[in-house]
Amino acid sequence: MYSVYRASYLLTLLSGCGSLLLATIAHAQDTLEVADGDLIAQREQLQQQLTELESTLGRYDPVLIEILSSLADSSTPLNLFSEASSLLGRSLQIQRLSLGLFTTEQIPLIVAKMDIDARAGDWKTVNESMDYLYWLLMGKNVSEGEALVDNLIRLSEFHLRGVVSDAADQQVHHYQQASKITYQALTISKESLGNHGPHLVDLHYSLVKQLYLQSAAVERGGETAYGLRAVVPGSKWVRPRRIARSRYYRAGLQLLRDIREIIAQSNNDPTESLAMVDLYTADWHLLFDQGRTEAAYKNAFLGLREADVGTTELDLLFAAPRILPIPIFHGTVSNALTSKHIAESSQSAEHGNEPDSSLYFQQWSDAMSVISFPVIAPPPGLANQEQLPEILLRFSLDSLNSVSHWVSGRYRTNISVAKEFDILESDGHPDITMESLDEQLRLLHFRPRLENGIARPAEGTLVYPVVTN
Repeated sequence: MYSVYRASYLLTLLSGCGSLLLATIAHAQDTLEVADGDLIAQREQLQQQLTELESTLGRYDPVLIEILSSLADSSTPLNLFSEASSLLGRSLQIQRLSLGLFTTEQIPLIVAKMDIDARAGDWKTVNESMDYLYWLLMGKNVSEGEALVDNLIRLSEFHLRGVVSDAADQQVHHYQQASKITYQALTISKESLGNHGPHLVDLHYSLVKQLYLQSAAVERGGETAYGLRAVVPGSKWVRPRRIARSRYYRAGLQLLRDIREIIAQSNNDPTESLAMVDLYTADWHLLFDQGRTEAAYKNAFLGLREADVGTTELDLLFAAPRILPIPIFHGTVSNALTSKHIAESSQSAEHGNEPDSSLYFQQWSDAMSVISFPVIAPPPGLANQEQLPEILLRFSLDSLNSVSHWVSGRYRTNISVAKEFDILESDGHPDITMESLDEQLRLLHFRPRLENGIARPAEGTLVYPVVTN
């Protein structure tokens, strides 16, 4: 995001160098045209090879699968999604004729076709493919063990993408299917690999985040909230909002207890990792505005000190607020700090010279992962964060004190949410006002800044993507 300040700075710095700048832009455009030309030439060559093979081998020889897939790959960068989907569909047809209807080999083609159809916005076809893939995996047992777990994870990820990109009336279905399939992956991982499965902790924490996402949807209200509160899927009998959120809260606590048990049984010296579980548990209490939050953070901080984590590392970990929930479960402070540094470096490179203390709000992305996915989805159909303009907001937190405010027609009291947001820069969109953003930001929770385990007031800057008319 290029702020007014940076724009002014760059104009001053590049004064007198306009011709050089124009030459650079022209060179970039020429490079892009050459790249597109290369892709088109490569695609034409593949089409010629396909025609020659078809004339020699016929239209259904398995040898064609590789070149059809390559042709689909060359069509996708040119946004020829319909053609790419048709080519992969034909590859699937040939493979089924050659190897049979129920084979493991077809799974990569199904997943690749789902990705292309999702990028094209054809969620009717994606949903049909997801139903078929689930039936193939669970009904026909074409995969087992770790391979089955990996395939179920991929399927769950597509349902999470569907929450964002599919029609609004399908959000509840995708939420529920993602949770169900992740639970199944977790169960299978335990049965086949015990407590040493490579994804076991990640699957537990993915479910924790999914529970929060559903709870947040219930809190925001609307048709999706109504569907998630249904006593049984599709029922018009719904649980009270308070009961529904309490169920999510208790289920999340149990999953965090399960993570603690897994770590306690698998690590030689689990002290630090167990304290990290305590920290994530404190975050969970905070997300549900529980009174035990303050004591939970103190307990986690003491646990980390008892694990001989250095003061410098603890100061770095808790120096500034963090948006909750944290995307990834980290078993050590060093891993958490490394991940934080990598994320900040990546975001700074993407956005320019933003202040080091800025927080970057992540929307859901096309590359959503069960291992790490962001917090709150934009309206359906806006899955690409890079398409959205960004604004710079200043916020303040009053440690863990309660903040009361009106949100979606209800008067709510939350802890560790911002007292106020002020727009610093609006990325060239003067029509963006705080009134239009309040509904989205008022329920955004932060892990507080901690000093010796005690929450302290803090201020910060939030880079936030917004939907504009």
